[in-house]
Amino acid sequence: MKKNIVFIHLESLNQAIYSHRQWFPCLNSIAPHSLRFNNFLSSATSSFMAVSDLLYGDDNVLEHNVNFEVGLSVKHKAPPMFDQLRQAGYHTAGLGFPKNWANFDMIWSGQDRFNWYETANEMLHNAEAIIADRSQPFALYFWNLSSHLCYQDGYKAAGDNSFVRWQRGYESMDNTVGDVLRLLMNYKQMENTTLVIFGDHGDDFWNHGLYGGFAHGIEPYTSLIHTPAFIYNSNYKPKDINHLVSMVDLQKTVFDMLNIPSVGEANPNSWSALSGDRKYCYSRNLFAAQTGETPQTPLRKGYAITSELFHLLYVNGEYKMYAWQADGANQFNLLEYLKTSNGSVSIDYQRLGTGREAGPHPHIQCFLYPGCETLIVSQFEEMSALLQKWIAEKNSLLR
Repeated sequence: MKKNIVFIHLESLNQAIYSHRQWFPCLNSIAPHSLRFNNFLSSATSSFMAVSDLLYGDDNVLEHNVNFEVGLSVKHKAPPMFDQLRQAGYHTAGLGFPKNWANFDMIWSGQDRFNWYETANEMLHNAEAIIADRSQPFALYFWNLSSHLCYQDGYKAAGDNSFVRWQRGYESMDNTVGDVLRLLMNYKQMENTTLVIFGDHGDDFWNHGLYGGFAHGIEPYTSLIHTPAFIYNSNYKPKDINHLVSMVDLQKTVFDMLNIPSVGEANPNSWSALSGDRKYCYSRNLFAAQTGETPQTPLRKGYAITSELFHLLYVNGEYKMYAWQADGANQFNLLEYLKTSNGSVSIDYQRLGTGREAGPHPHIQCFLYPGCETLIVSQFEEMSALLQKWIAEKNSLLR
């Protein structure tokens, strides 16, 4: 029989929050046995956008919409992943709790509804019936919303204050990982199941502005899009995978692992996560049809391209560039410290040394060592051209 497939959606989890390892004992138990995608980048800063990119292996299916969650429609070249899995003979189901206040069905499937439950027990009871049935392989998608700032279950609600409750939301999410693992082990399905566990986006706690209170949905800084991702498959030896992987790559990766042919037109901009062929990842925070910052909304439309070393953001006609592996919060815009003299670009060490009589401290002189400006400028030129091409392709979908 074909291997089962289980997706576990890690709501609002970025790498920074995941560094609190004590909150995630269940994730920690499966990670050492998995393929660990250390440079996994989500394609969007909000859940519906990111999950649609995963389900279709394509980040263009929602670009014509003008709102995150209301009145969504889908324009796709191929059916969503779980419809394809159903056609391939899988018993499919999407299961989540607490109930989502927005309608996810249009994105999820052309045939089925996503099943939302009031409690974890209800969700797990329905999942158990599917996992226990060995008459056909299953493909399940689990989504615990409790780690989202706006949702809570009983465990989260029992926290003494809002800061403890925020932490308990992540602990609840981790409990779901453990519950799913226990179900698979109880029914001896672990070895015959591929597990895909991924963060959809993180939260930026107003480090880049207040945005009317939004913590995600803002521009795609790496604090939001650098998220954990793992694949457990007993046919693959566990290891760290350090090349770039995008959210849009997961569908192709799973289909390749399970030897399932994809239906419809393949996306030339997605690769298997195991190939190492991806050189850049792309991310955005709003649909192409959304206007961005207006008197009605504080959100600025932002696009980003990420390489192994640099993260280039384009917002309101302005570029910002970060050495994101060192500056994960994207606070130090490299472009602000370049100067041009007689047609030559160099690091503005005088500005970097402001406030210190002896000039810039060796700390920053060693980090921005003379000569690094050549790399920064060459990468900016290449990445900005690619990013503008990607943005133009997005905008062309609206014509």
